Amino acid sequence: MQADLHRAEESRLAALRRYGILDTPREADFDEIVKVASAICGTPISVINLIDYGRQWFKAEVGLGLRETPLDSSICAHAILQPDLFVVPDTTLDSRFADNPLVTGDPHLRFYAGALLETPDGLPLGTVCVLDYKPRELNETQKAFLRLMANQVMKLLELRRISAAEHAARVEAEDLVNEKETMMREGDHRLMNSLQLVQSILALQSRNAASEETRAQLDMASNRVLAIATVHKQLHLTGSHEEIQIDTFLLRLCESLKHTAPAQITAINVDAENTRVPSDVASGLGLLVAELATNSFKYAYAPGQPGPVNVSFKTNAGGWALVVSDQGRGLPAGFDIDQSKGFGMQVVKAFVRRLDATMTISSRPGCTAFEIVGQTS
Repeated sequence: MQADLHRAEESRLAALRRYGILDTPREADFDEIVKVASAICGTPISVINLIDYGRQWFKAEVGLGLRETPLDSSICAHAILQPDLFVVPDTTLDSRFADNPLVTGDPHLRFYAGALLETPDGLPLGTVCVLDYKPRELNETQKAFLRLMANQVMKLLELRRISAAEHAARVEAEDLVNEKETMMREGDHRLMNSLQLVQSILALQSRNAASEETRAQLDMASNRVLAIATVHKQLHLTGSHEEIQIDTFLLRLCESLKHTAPAQITAINVDAENTRVPSDVASGLGLLVAELATNSFKYAYAPGQPGPVNVSFKTNAGGWALVVSDQGRGLPAGFDIDQSKGFGMQVVKAFVRRLDATMTISSRPGCTAFEIVGQTS
């Protein structure tokens, strides 16, 4: 007699598929369970049996030599309709199995005992079962052991399901990260193109300017756009959007700035600690370095006087200090940054405020230094 379908058959089959166990290769953990079950129960056959649509499939077996059989001859299909342990001492005396081809013909199964493989929400997936060619019974120890083996199989299946879910979550997270990085790269590319377009327009306007004063203002604006583009490019090259290796960042930035410097700037020397800072702080520091270095290019050295620009970044227990200095002629007598109306100094002060930092200036012939001090957040 073929077994009826489980009352929640669709949900049961869906649960079975969530475990991803069907049609997988044999595995030692499951093979060992059926070997031990057969030995403890003293039966020639032991099976981990999963009831699928139209078939029963064996994850592990001893004594059968098969991986699946049709459902219409399945004793386990009846077992999953019963609570707890299902025992048939003699199949020939049970009307449900007396005409079963596995009972009346090879392999002439006469005894069956199966413990449910049951999901945490009570859906039966199959059994751990033992079978024999002769009628018999199990003692209480053997019954308890069969239940224990079924619990062990479900633990293995749960671990498999959780591992697969974690893997799927990792893959999804990696896909989201890759998508985010792709979008950020596209945004970076578009921003760089826009900055380059603006810089090109300013350079073109400068070449066509009617007066030296207009040309100087356009060149200043062009240099600032170039500085912003340089900072953005170097941040992008670090490969991180959270923390930046500040020494590498400043070295790359100053190498790029050197290409915009006049010939009399002999070098941009960088002395920075090997440490990481948040990317928003690195961005502000980069913009300050770009602005202060650009000002040194223009004003630090008299025509024909060569010299370097120096950049230093150090940290201490409470924060950090950035110093941009030169060895030029010094600031004009009476210079007061708080009273300065120059656009460059206004930009510098804005960047200092953005970093919630303070700035001090020391200047004399042969040494001008801008020191910006900030706190570690």
